[in-house]
Amino acid sequence: MSAAAMAVSAPQRAQIGFPPVPQSPKEAGIPASFIADLALKVIYYNGAMLGRDVARHVCLPWNIVSDSLKFLSDEGYVSTTGIRGTVGGSEFADGLQYAISRTGRERAKELIEVNQYAGPAPVPLDVYIAVARHQGRSSNPVTHQMLRAALDHLVLPPSVLNRLGPALGARQSIFLYGPPGNGKSSIAEACAALLGDAIFVPHALYVKGEVIRVFDPMHHRPVSTDLPAHDTRWALCARPVVRAGGELTGRELELSFDPRMGFFEASLQLKANGGLFLVDDFGRQQLSPQDLLNRLIVPLEAGFDYLNIGRAGTTVMVPFTEVLILSTNLKPKDLVDEAFLRRIRYKVEVPNPSVIEYGRIFRRVCDSIGLEYDPAAVNYLVEEHYRKASRPLHGCEPRDILDHLVHAASYFGVEPRLTPELLDHAVSAYFANFDDPDPTV
Repeated sequence: MSAAAMAVSAPQRAQIGFPPVPQSPKEAGIPASFIADLALKVIYYNGAMLGRDVARHVCLPWNIVSDSLKFLSDEGYVSTTGIRGTVGGSEFADGLQYAISRTGRERAKELIEVNQYAGPAPVPLDVYIAVARHQGRSSNPVTHQMLRAALDHLVLPPSVLNRLGPALGARQSIFLYGPPGNGKSSIAEACAALLGDAIFVPHALYVKGEVIRVFDPMHHRPVSTDLPAHDTRWALCARPVVRAGGELTGRELELSFDPRMGFFEASLQLKANGGLFLVDDFGRQQLSPQDLLNRLIVPLEAGFDYLNIGRAGTTVMVPFTEVLILSTNLKPKDLVDEAFLRRIRYKVEVPNPSVIEYGRIFRRVCDSIGLEYDPAAVNYLVEEHYRKASRPLHGCEPRDILDHLVHAASYFGVEPRLTPELLDHAVSAYFANFDDPDPTV
């Protein structure tokens, strides 16, 4: 099925494709037997339920779920205990309460031994591929004004914006590098808002008889808005930002299978589709930079990835439609060779702030915490604690130093102000000086 056939555009949100409501198990792309098994597990876990609540839980229309409940009733797995809710429209069975029987409990336990999944019904892989590719194409241009507005909370030199903007417009991979503490992670996360409107994310996928859970509340933030009728197996979410730091291992880039639960969890890059995949602290992962890039090079260049479904004995192709950002404070030449770096199309250096930029950051932090800004105090701070100490300026330090200053003022019982005494105390508590001998010795 083509992406055009799967996407019904609403006039007010022309760039969002609304997956149409399925009217039969065939249109839903999953076997009727799977739907019946899913409904039985849902009732087993939740106890007696109204028919409409079962349909709402599995995110399928009542006309599909009603056939499954009739089958379960005919087989003696569930029974009705009368009308417990208002009748919906011309139907009365959706207001009936369904309770699991002893035979149904035994059948449910058999199903749970194989697969404990009892959430929204999964979406077939071919439909997901069509919708993901449709949503991955963004016609929204990224202009200088848009980028400057998205990063307005940060003080950055024009060179950073001018290199970052074209990369986002092209939806290409980005290598962010530079000293620590200058906002590389904040830059990356803010960029997701420039990738386009909200997208639909499936709760789960149905692939070769297996379930792959995709929706992850850690990475997918639902958008609350009035929507036209659509397939509720999909959740409308802001463009995802999937962030992986030093804890990243190679296993997280593959489907993970929990033998106890009996279903698969999507890989990080699959969860990031349509949004942004940020590898923070690149070079500090438990797998080497070369292994990480080797794993992602083919998806980056081809636009699709291969995932191994071990229990089904097969490998499937899925779209790779996110923007990959590698962020590091290590020297690029110490991480990978030139051949690897060429594969990452755009390189953006985020330098230390100048004295003027440092002052602007300091003023913003003062304004945010209600502290009176004093440029003379900042000049004192830079001269005494940066230049004389040959210490570089970092963008995160005004926030941290002022936090120390406010707490120090509270401790000493004085008004928080940018005095040399409080600045000296804050700096001494913030910066470590491991070269000085212990004065107590």
